[in-house]
Amino acid sequence: MSNVSQFLIAPEDFLILIVDDTEANIRLLSHVLRGEGFQPIVAFNGSDAIDLIESREPDLVLLDIMMPDMTGIEVCTEIKQKDKLKDIPIIFLSALSETSDKVEGFRAGGVDYITKPFQKDEVLARIRTHLFLSKLQKERKQRIIDLRKREADLRDLNKKKDDLVRMVSHDIKNPLTGIVGLANMLKQDMDFSEEEKAEMLQVMESSGRKLLEMVEKVLDAEDSSKKMDEPDLLVTDLRELADKVKSVNNPKAILKKIGLSIDLSLKHNRVLLDEVKMEIALNNLVSNALKFTQTNGTVSLSITNSDDLIQFRITDTGIGIPEHMIDKLFTEHDSDSNYSSKGTDGEIGTGLGLDVVQNIVRIHKGKVWVESIENEGSTFYIEMPLIKAT
Repeated sequence: MSNVSQFLIAPEDFLILIVDDTEANIRLLSHVLRGEGFQPIVAFNGSDAIDLIESREPDLVLLDIMMPDMTGIEVCTEIKQKDKLKDIPIIFLSALSETSDKVEGFRAGGVDYITKPFQKDEVLARIRTHLFLSKLQKERKQRIIDLRKREADLRDLNKKKDDLVRMVSHDIKNPLTGIVGLANMLKQDMDFSEEEKAEMLQVMESSGRKLLEMVEKVLDAEDSSKKMDEPDLLVTDLRELADKVKSVNNPKAILKKIGLSIDLSLKHNRVLLDEVKMEIALNNLVSNALKFTQTNGTVSLSITNSDDLIQFRITDTGIGIPEHMIDKLFTEHDSDSNYSSKGTDGEIGTGLGLDVVQNIVRIHKGKVWVESIENEGSTFYIEMPLIKAT
């Protein structure tokens, strides 16, 4: 095996510590190792050996057993108790040849035993063999680490895909409910004029197209391996973004007879942000506002900005939020702790949407908060740094 292993290691890459209280042995072993291209370092007692092992982390240790201050067995035992150093191979050196002495060395953690006086070829063969075995062990450990990292990355990727499905599902549910509701009203022919029917059909078509466009954008982002925890910053027209959000949510607003409006005060209309994710966040907040606002109420989406800040506000005249619930709104929820609440028309929802909003705002380095008075209404704020489109 030594004939094979000597071709699989480069001696100059390996640091070997020689520990012996006899200077002649140190000189002899150092000469042999240097002649083969190894890098020897030396210690004349156990205490210095431990210090060198901790500071230099040699690839292998040649350790004399019989030393005055600490025996080689004691040095080996102490080293093997340190996680960072325990895998360093230790070969014992001794004039003792009793089997019991060798067994004691192996029990302490030694990998081999060389009896004095040394034979050059034997010393080199054992050193090469154990360096080769140590190299294989390190490579095996690294492969295990790499495999575990890949496994963790795959779990993370699957979680992000689940988050993507959750985001899209939550974002399209309420608008689709509105479209279906308008379709049912038309189907029942509730004495609508032809003009009203045409308007409702136009709203349904526009909302459906915007939903399809949004889903396609999200799928494109997923197909191109865009990370869900990083923004894909693109030039975004804020007026167009607001129009898309209104168009998607119009069917629900019409169905509940809620006034849905847009209010823009923009110093910069074109900015850099992740349009897909921000559309998801705004749709979540607007659809929630519609859900918790009574018939004949109002919901507005306002966007304002300055040279360095952009603010989105979603204001409704709905039922408001109890004070004790406000601090819990943006707390992450899992499948066992989701809370649900009913909208003014009995709509069922969970806290998942606000988790999504908070994450989207976070990756834009922004903040989100709410001000609410029970039975009067709520305003959700999103504020983030403005990045100008060049």
